[in-house]
Amino acid sequence: MTHRGVCSAKRQKSDMGDCVRPTYFYLRKSWKEMNKEKHTWIAITLGSILLSPLLFIGGIILGSNTDVSHALSSDSMSSWVSAAATLAIAILTFILAKETWNLRISQMQQVEQIRKDSIRPSVELYFLPSPVAFQFINVHVENNGRGVARSIKFTFRPEGKESFTPAELDVISHLENINMLKSGLSSLGSGKSRSSFVFSFLDLSKVHKDKMFEVHFSVSLSFEDADGIAYISESIIDFSEYIGVTEIGGGDPTYQLFQETKKIREILQRVQGNMSSGRFNVNLFTSEDRDKEREAIRKEIEEARKSEESRRAVPPGGAGQPEPVPNEPPRT
Repeated sequence: MTHRGVCSAKRQKSDMGDCVRPTYFYLRKSWKEMNKEKHTWIAITLGSILLSPLLFIGGIILGSNTDVSHALSSDSMSSWVSAAATLAIAILTFILAKETWNLRISQMQQVEQIRKDSIRPSVELYFLPSPVAFQFINVHVENNGRGVARSIKFTFRPEGKESFTPAELDVISHLENINMLKSGLSSLGSGKSRSSFVFSFLDLSKVHKDKMFEVHFSVSLSFEDADGIAYISESIIDFSEYIGVTEIGGGDPTYQLFQETKKIREILQRVQGNMSSGRFNVNLFTSEDRDKEREAIRKEIEEARKSEESRRAVPPGGAGQPEPVPNEPPRT
């Protein structure tokens, strides 16, 4: 499964259904070109303003060396120089104020863009095998953006063709059986996801055979952020990615642990069910009970020892008869 990036609702769709760049991108591009031209004109204007006093003074010096009947006095010349300098300073001040205002507008736009990015959602749809078994497919809808996604709608479209194949229609029918995909989601928080079992890949493969690996369609997701700005994203469902995929190890370890715990619980339930009271009969020994048990064992051992001693004291021939001494081997 492939996820195409978030597109603004202002974006248009091409014939192939791909998202094209929004209109404001081209406006922003032309604005950059206009800024370059504006900077060029500003440089030319500033250069002209700075060169004007020099040209003026040079003209005066050149005129003083020629025979001109209307020669300027020193006072009038200084007045003209002061007027030209004042005009240059006024023009430079106006340009500086204008650039400062443009910089403030640019900063405000950047702050607004950062605010929009902080609440922009990004919703995608994808398939994953179920932890129960590899052939069971779960669908996941996840919001990995920074803001809450509202009014999420899903639209299924053929990818690279004009109509769906029978296998694709079967998969889409299973998806539309899930109400959140058919009717949409009202909201989905940042970092949150929804999932549901969809179908068994083996069951559909029995019907469509190898055509299941040719399933290839797109899911268009439309949603809004907290400010009501609409977005469009697109996820690609491609079952050819499952060709050659295998699994070893007997499945998900967490699910295996759950199964073993379930077996232990069932065994304990059967043991409990054999009791009339429904409770476990457990004999608990206190330290006093253990002392009594040790004392009873000690007495039994003493009685057994005394019995053995009395049995050995009585000879086999009867009472009062000495016990016969066995024949000793001859000594050499």
